[in-house]
Amino acid sequence: MGSRNVGALNTYQQVGAWAGLTVLLVDTAKGVLAVTVPRLMGVDDWALFITTPLVVAGHNWPVFLGFRGGKGAASILGISLVIVPWLTVITAGPSILVMLLLRNVVLGAALGFIMLNVLLWATGQGAQQVGLCLLLTVLVTGTYMINVREHIVSSIKTRQWRALFLELAG
Repeated sequence: MGSRNVGALNTYQQVGAWAGLTVLLVDTAKGVLAVTVPRLMGVDDWALFITTPLVVAGHNWPVFLGFRGGKGAASILGISLVIVPWLTVITAGPSILVMLLLRNVVLGAALGFIMLNVLLWATGQGAQQVGLCLLLTVLVTGTYMINVREHIVSSIKTRQWRALFLELAG
């Protein structure tokens, strides 16, 4: 239904708030588990460079759904909630505000990713955390761009610049 995306936003738009919230929580939990399970097993933190991108990739391109999944933002939210909880909470406020005021989840999420990357660097977090956040940001951004590539090409060919920027953000 809708965009055929199985993520929280499309679920919310097609089924309703409770279903969308449920999907958001489940997708976030995937990210939490991608960090928590290796840590509980005593695996070094370098393993997060394997587990977290794999969880996001599995969310974005699930084998059992014909490689059509979500965009990975909720899974990354779960990952960052475990790794840098306070910075994640700090970025959540402005992100949610943008989503509500502009009625645009993509812009709100983009703001959150930018703010989290900047705050990781500004607060002197380790190179490993900054690198992991950048890797996951590139993964979710790349997924989004792949999903909207036809719209981008069509808008450029027809020189519909307004449609290009307004619809990309929506």
